Amino acid sequence: MTFGLYKWPQGRVVRYAGAGVVLSLVGYAAYKFYAWQGGWAPGWLAGVKLGAQPLSVGVVGAVLLGALGCLGAYLLVFANAKVGEYLIAVEGELRKVYWPKMKPWFSRQTELWGSTYVVIAVVIILSLFIYVADIGLKLSVGQIFK
Repeated sequence: MTFGLYKWPQGRVVRYAGAGVVLSLVGYAAYKFYAWQGGWAPGWLAGVKLGAQPLSVGVVGAVLLGALGCLGAYLLVFANAKVGEYLIAVEGELRKVYWPKMKPWFSRQTELWGSTYVVIAVVIILSLFIYVADIGLKLSVGQIFK
């Protein structure tokens, strides 16, 4: 594995999205590590301060975890050949998808609103069917075990 960008212009949007997901997970892990080890400091680190805040294992660990996570996200998403090929293929497939037209933005005549109405109608019909089936099964099982 090299540190250079693998086929850089290709798959750019999906790579940015993948890096965003990985970095958000790294940020959450760094936060949870800081919350877990926040105030604890060994004797040799007890007197050291970073500005007004005393330096602790939680701070040092969160910073190291964040830095290593950023490096790992770069190596995974941008420099790895297998992941790069996969993300390039994903972006190619997403370009083939038919996306509904939304212009003029959110007017009633767009395909987006028609699709939204269909989804809402199907959800309402299915929820009513499940409600009626649930009530019917409840009454029938109540009569059987009464």
